[in-house]
Amino acid sequence: MNQDHVQGSLRSAMGQGEKLVGQAINDPKTTAQGVYDDAAGKGQSALGSAEDAVSRSADAISALDFSGLRDEVSKLTHTVADLAQRRVSAGRDQVVGAMGAAGDSLSQSAAIAQDKFAAVEGDVEARIKKNPWGAVAIAALIGLLIGKMS
Repeated sequence: MNQDHVQGSLRSAMGQGEKLVGQAINDPKTTAQGVYDDAAGKGQSALGSAEDAVSRSADAISALDFSGLRDEVSKLTHTVADLAQRRVSAGRDQVVGAMGAAGDSLSQSAAIAQDKFAAVEGDVEARIKKNPWGAVAIAALIGLLIGKMS
């Protein structure tokens, strides 16, 4: 209860008393003043009650516990961070897998090329042994062409 509520109740009681006295002595001025004070007192009392209600509402709002909300936000933050970390890890694993597959493929291609080169080398060596003068003629022709180009 605040001061306006108490003062308004007292003024209203005094106004009712004045009104009764004015009616008892048949004085319209005192009766009117009593009615006025009674109404003003009730208004002041109502204002005090409204102020009390506003104060209680403000206290209730300030007493709200935001720690639960903070905890939920913290949990959500951790969940999002874990999800992002898992996605990054999965992406990294995919890239590492793709790089490994590409390395394996490149290694296989190099082995195949080396095998083919060895086969061609063996074939050329066999042809040179079979026809050495033809090989000398081809080498001389290639040397002549390179000499003309420079």
